[in-house]
Amino acid sequence: MKAKLNYLANIFAVVVLTLAALISANVTHAAVQSSASFVTSDTVSEGNWQGKYGVDGFSIANGTQSLPAYASYTPQNALSWTWAAGTTDVRALQTTGGRLASTWYAGSSFSMNVNLADGQQHAVELYALDFDYRGRSETIQILDANSGAVLDTRSISNFSNGIYLVWNITGNVNVQVTCNGGPNAVVSGIFFGGTQASSNVAASVSFVKTDSSTQGNWQGKYGADGFSLAASASSIPSYASFSALNSQSWTWVSATSDPRALQSTYGYATAATWYNAPTFNFDVNMTDGKSHSFAMYALDWDSRGRAETVQIVDANSGAILDTRSLANFYNGVYLVWNITGHVTINVTVTAGPNAVVSGTFFAPAITAAPATNNPVSAPTPSVTGTYLLNLNSKSVSFGSVNVSSTNQQTITLTNAGTANVTVSNVTVSGAGFNASGVSTGTTLTPGQSVAMTAVFAPASTGSVTGTISIVSNATNGTQVVSLSGTGAAVSHEVTLSWSPSTSSVVGYNVYVSTVSGGNYTKLTSSPVPSSNYTDAGLQTAQTRYYVVTSIDSNNDESAYSTQVAAIVP
Repeated sequence: MKAKLNYLANIFAVVVLTLAALISANVTHAAVQSSASFVTSDTVSEGNWQGKYGVDGFSIANGTQSLPAYASYTPQNALSWTWAAGTTDVRALQTTGGRLASTWYAGSSFSMNVNLADGQQHAVELYALDFDYRGRSETIQILDANSGAVLDTRSISNFSNGIYLVWNITGNVNVQVTCNGGPNAVVSGIFFGGTQASSNVAASVSFVKTDSSTQGNWQGKYGADGFSLAASASSIPSYASFSALNSQSWTWVSATSDPRALQSTYGYATAATWYNAPTFNFDVNMTDGKSHSFAMYALDWDSRGRAETVQIVDANSGAILDTRSLANFYNGVYLVWNITGHVTINVTVTAGPNAVVSGTFFAPAITAAPATNNPVSAPTPSVTGTYLLNLNSKSVSFGSVNVSSTNQQTITLTNAGTANVTVSNVTVSGAGFNASGVSTGTTLTPGQSVAMTAVFAPASTGSVTGTISIVSNATNGTQVVSLSGTGAAVSHEVTLSWSPSTSSVVGYNVYVSTVSGGNYTKLTSSPVPSSNYTDAGLQTAQTRYYVVTSIDSNNDESAYSTQVAAIVP
């Protein structure tokens, strides 16, 4: 009996020790405080995550999963869908031997539990993709899994090219994905490790200069470390991350010799832009904690009278670090800053249809010219010539012009400077408008004038407006002529005449039909006393058949005359 009691005591002791171990383990786990700090967003990498994200582990919807030992991941209340397997579309996530376009999704919202159990901070990246262009937008919140406290909130839209959101996360969190627009909320993959952590260096911005003379010729002056061109190539330096958010892209001209268009990496220039109204954003993060030059090129290519405000804010605190305003930038202008840390650049339209930016450029920080105590003053540069191009009219009205007819006006261009002015581009907008007499390469010597012929040839009825934009090396910028005119319907008439009646009559009635031989309609409200009549206000491409009758004083009417036909061209 005593041996049995001892045995039970031993069991009891083991149980107590096991419970103590469990209690100790629970206490240690609860001490890990959940946190989430946003690092950056990435709209450039698309599906090319390998080597940049997920070096510790990953999970791809309807694909493979390889989680790191320190993490667990569970999607909750979500379905999965595959848009395309084995596709070559670069937006689809890389897999072993191919690409996969797939997603976790839900109609209104779903969540993902991410538990980093080692108590350490790790980079976590989500990839969202609106693969089938359904206009999706969504809000992504990071919540403390225990308390439900909101740790970070991000909203995304226009992500048909794919977007990565990157956080540094500690502890146990839930990622809540909520649909704001489109058919559902989507996330295609989650990745652990591999991105640089956000620098602890506070964000700072110092404005360097405005440059309105370089135009599209950035190579050799800007972008020594890297660049991103709207609707074109991108090469971001290793010390930075860059994303255009809440924007769309547009290409005005894919290949042009216009000096305002940005040089491309393919040997020609392209006029393109990121745009939106009222605002869009750039997320810029200098992740090495050092200061770097950041230049932004804005261009009102189609001379729409755009004006905009550019504001740089601390991405973490929201503090405003610098504000600049742009207007009259149809020749293109660079804004240049030195930037340290993580910032958001907000571009907001103040006039014209939308806010625009054509390219961004990274380079070493620009240092101010060294101060000098040398009493010798700097020389004053001499002015070798002035470049001025004047027009005798900035607005031309053609008035009313019949459809298929033309009207033309003359505009005189005069070189009012002391140096040659060369026209680099002439662009005409508006249906039915054209111009001749001045073209690319036209050069005016000082005092010389040349006539440009503006033509309006409406193809349809209604009011039309347009412009002629003349780009040159003149310092007074692109010259724009406003055009207006109205296409008028063509009106024809038919004049009839006949021999007077041999009887005594008081007048004649005129009848018409669109069918030969009958169903005539009387055109005259009362007998006409003369032997002629004009049928006016007729449209083109019709044949009309006429007969005439005589009316005497008793109001008796004769039989129809012989029918005559008139063809309206």
